[in-house]
Amino acid sequence: MFVFLSIIDRNLFWLINSHHSYFFDCFFSMVTYLGNGWVVTPLLLAIVVKKVPRKKLFSFIVFSTIFMVGSALINTQIKQSINRPRPMAFFAKDTNQSRESEPKASRAPYAVHVVGERMCCNSFPSGHANTAFSAATLVALRFGSMFGWAYLLAGIVGYSRIYMGAHFPSDVGAGALLGVIVLWIGMRMYYWFDRRGTVRHDKQ
Repeated sequence: MFVFLSIIDRNLFWLINSHHSYFFDCFFSMVTYLGNGWVVTPLLLAIVVKKVPRKKLFSFIVFSTIFMVGSALINTQIKQSINRPRPMAFFAKDTNQSRESEPKASRAPYAVHVVGERMCCNSFPSGHANTAFSAATLVALRFGSMFGWAYLLAGIVGYSRIYMGAHFPSDVGAGALLGVIVLWIGMRMYYWFDRRGTVRHDKQ
């Protein structure tokens, strides 16, 4: 089963990574920055300051920060513990060494198309996907009307990481899932504490 899923993962990587052009190289090299914490943070802060009532602003920012940072730290710990090779390094090894125990379908059919930094290690899970989907979950659960475009942008960021040769699809999926779960828990806790504060205020 693991070998089968691994083959699907690699084939999906090649399907995305091998179809490229100069236009999309430029487009995805810009879009991928939406998975960078230094870019996402001011954008989120601008939305939050504009949309969240002033009396709830401080508590929302505190909860958001704790769980956004927490998601990133968990992602980093997993990344460093597993230390999965990036596609470029993995397929270079796959080309140079015989893998007789693996089916032919799992071997590298092309050269990896890399846009930007040529990274070799710490592939799983994707930090950019984790940040993008954490932010999307935060926005979607707090501002429901933004649900669609928040996840659309996060999905494009995830796709960009595969297109640019930085991650396998499973890396992106794992980073995205972790971000969604952690921020979903964080928002549930925020609403619970917010309701408790409202009830306590009403009784006074």
